[in-house]
Amino acid sequence: MNPINSVVKPALLSMRRPVFLLIVLMRCAVPALWAQGSGVVEGRVVNGTDARIAAAGVDLDVIGLGGGMTVLKSAVTDPSGRFRIEGLPTGPPLMIRANYQSVNYHSRFSLDASGKASVEVEVFEATTSMKDIRVEGVRLGFQLDGDHLRAVETYSFVNETKPKKTFASNRGSFRFTKPAGIAEPPRLSAQGPGAPMPLTQTPLESADGQSYYSLYALRPGTTTFELDYVLPYHDRTYTYRKNFYQDVDFFQIGVIPQDVAVTGEGLKRIQVDVAKNFAVYTGGPLKAGSEMAVTFAGGTPTAAGESSEGSAEPRIRPMPTSVGRYTPIVGPLLLMVFIVVLWYAYNNIPAKQPKDSRTRELRQKHEQLLQFVASLDQKYENKEMERGEYHRLRAHAKSQLRRISLLLGKK
Repeated sequence: MNPINSVVKPALLSMRRPVFLLIVLMRCAVPALWAQGSGVVEGRVVNGTDARIAAAGVDLDVIGLGGGMTVLKSAVTDPSGRFRIEGLPTGPPLMIRANYQSVNYHSRFSLDASGKASVEVEVFEATTSMKDIRVEGVRLGFQLDGDHLRAVETYSFVNETKPKKTFASNRGSFRFTKPAGIAEPPRLSAQGPGAPMPLTQTPLESADGQSYYSLYALRPGTTTFELDYVLPYHDRTYTYRKNFYQDVDFFQIGVIPQDVAVTGEGLKRIQVDVAKNFAVYTGGPLKAGSEMAVTFAGGTPTAAGESSEGSAEPRIRPMPTSVGRYTPIVGPLLLMVFIVVLWYAYNNIPAKQPKDSRTRELRQKHEQLLQFVASLDQKYENKEMERGEYHRLRAHAKSQLRRISLLLGKK
């Protein structure tokens, strides 16, 4: 061990602590500054599953949407589910967040000229059953980029439970296969019903290392997940294997360039656009538990692909065609600018699971989140990440760590 490091590193760490505490105190002071105002919001939290269930004791946060999501005020509903929150700023757009059965629900509002607003937030009972929840709109896009295939996938889950319920499970709401040869975890974004913007998150990896999953709850309505990742294309070939965890009526595959050979059981090419240099294939149906295997081979590198060496991700551009409005088109290779984590408090873990199994799952998630925070710190120190994105992602991870720690503490 370098003797200089043994002296310098502890000294640097000791210097960081007060600086870190100062930053934390300054950040904690921001909501207090925002919260000075004469605005008032009142309303109630209603149960959309059963109106007879009073939403009593529900935790509420009023969030400022201007310049980042900042908690301005917090409150708790009364025995009838009503609330009144005072001292709000009258300028920026606001949102109220209600946490019910470990799931967050949101409602945006604006204060009127008199500085008042009336809001109703609808919440739902949680379920761990996938009954009446189906998958549709499965679209897989691939683009040749030198010795890599860049991929974007979208999945839509339609929650039609009756009465309406929210699916939330500590085993994950959306699970997908870990592709062979993938170098880094996919970027994952999720957008639920009524959400004005997607939540970008890092998926959790299964204990066996064969799949990833998200804890984003499936509220009544449509929730869309989008994946973005890079695959190896050595020797100009790659076999893509995917296990489906829910029944799928059909799926579509878009590929650029159009002369990439795409083969797989039951696949049909339904469109070729020579001018735009893409092709579209379709397949299915597939039952839950079945595996899809698709082989890509060859392909002429495009000018866009060659000029974008070293760029980040592809972009999906939905373009209406004669084969239907859900046809996916992978556009020219451009930098995908993902919306950073503004809607950061996603939900997890109700579920009645066996105690030992659930504790093990929680501990695995806790460890994965700690590793994620450590990787964030390293990227930030290496100047590989912007300050704003770093703080938002870290705050998101810390909120999940707190929740898991509380759940472990109750066991």
